Amino acid sequence: MKTLIICFSQTGNTRKIAECIRDGIIDVAGQCDIKTMKDIDASLLSNYDLVGLGSPVFYYKEPFNVRDFIEALPDLNGQHWFVFCTHGNVIGNFFPSITQKLKKRGAIVMGFHNTYANITVPFYPKPSFTSGHPDADDLEQAKAFGREIADRSPKITDKNSVLIPNPAPVSSEEWIQDSNSLTEDVLDQVLPKLRINADTCIQCHECEENCPVQGIDIDVDPPRVQNPCIFCWRCVNICPTFSIEADWRSLVAMTPANYVRYKKELDKVSARGEFRWLIDPETVVFDDPLYKQREREPKLGISNSDRTIKK
Repeated sequence: MKTLIICFSQTGNTRKIAECIRDGIIDVAGQCDIKTMKDIDASLLSNYDLVGLGSPVFYYKEPFNVRDFIEALPDLNGQHWFVFCTHGNVIGNFFPSITQKLKKRGAIVMGFHNTYANITVPFYPKPSFTSGHPDADDLEQAKAFGREIADRSPKITDKNSVLIPNPAPVSSEEWIQDSNSLTEDVLDQVLPKLRINADTCIQCHECEENCPVQGIDIDVDPPRVQNPCIFCWRCVNICPTFSIEADWRSLVAMTPANYVRYKKELDKVSARGEFRWLIDPETVVFDDPLYKQREREPKLGISNSDRTIKK
């Protein structure tokens, strides 16, 4: 059985889980490739018997670039696929949404795995409710899932499709509704607009090179940012001089109410044994979001002459 894992990862958590799943698959099948989503040649997918797709959860579903990737796939002709994700407080509608799209492309989706992970949203606190994940137990569970999926795939035929699980777990209905309502157009209207501070930008191109949808061009005047955008905020978090700015105050003000909802969901899944608290939720400081913590860090001392070299 020839197996491939396709991975979209930004902070490294999803990649770490992908590698553990790969190791589990190799234990059973002896082989498993990993490729990033941007490096995949879709015409070569037919060379594999089993394909896995993993990404973080954005806005309670798959990121928009992952959606576009799936919708552009060729006919998968009954190929076996499995899906995995990393996420913060709420998994939302990720599995049903992504499964429906893969089935439309002709895939048989025959396995699901999710892992809690630390949140890196600029306007949310750090540490957060899911800080500390993924830990050693999470990584071992991912490896066990890899062994399970490699064992399951050869057994699935038309006669024993009962081995295919439902696309679970799924969050409460309120999160499904939020997932459906938070479209690209809605997010573009309600989320803060990014801007690049030309006085502090050193044109290192880190934001440009790490944008998953090539939505940034530093060299044009004025610089292009958020065109297009999947609202992942990766550029904000990695800029070494904090030069990608936004007015986060309204989102920070909403954080305590959002976290009341998140804790309710996490308490629910914790009671089912699907989540382990690694921090005391009462210690989370909502008025000290990640972007404020980063602003307290020392900025790079780079002169104007250095900027020319960086271009």
